[in-house]
Amino acid sequence: MKTLQTPKYRDLQLSECAGAPILRTLWERFDMSLLLTQSGMMKRSGTPSWLLCFLYVVGLISNCSSVVQMADMAQKDSLLKHMFKSRKLAQYTMSRFFTTSFA
Repeated sequence: MKTLQTPKYRDLQLSECAGAPILRTLWERFDMSLLLTQSGMMKRSGTPSWLLCFLYVVGLISNCSSVVQMADMAQKDSLLKHMFKSRKLAQYTMSRFFTTSFA
């Protein structure tokens, strides 16, 4: 009888947010953007409100404790950079959005 060797896994550090595409699919299926608009959470210009809320949810799932960490994660993570394309999500953008009182 042969002894099995321990498996060798490659280190694939491509993204901390591997579930983000699944979350985005669910986000679109349940039309969360419409719910945000109906609840009064919208912006006039700049980054869309649904994108800020989506990043906030992804940040909470990734155990980010502040919007600074969430904004850093969006700039550094390869998957999130691809999902958010050319949008620059700065910390002050998220801070202003989430400290604004909505109706």
